[in-house]
Amino acid sequence: MAPVSALHNEKCPRCGSGLVHLEWHERINAQEAQELWRCWNCKSDFVTAVESDGTESSAADITEPFFTNLLV
Repeated sequence: MAPVSALHNEKCPRCGSGLVHLEWHERINAQEAQELWRCWNCKSDFVTAVESDGTESSAADITEPFFTNLLV
């Protein structure tokens, strides 16, 4: 489940409210994902498709913030 505080630009297609939250994020393939949103105002659900920019992070880039260099 995605964090509620995640930044987004989505608006409800039914009522136009910006009070929506991400319920589900599902990876379709390496470049595409679908997101299920729920509106707090009218309680409707809607799906958006998201495409990645194609750049992949290396394992070193991902783990660096979590594991500092322990060698002195």
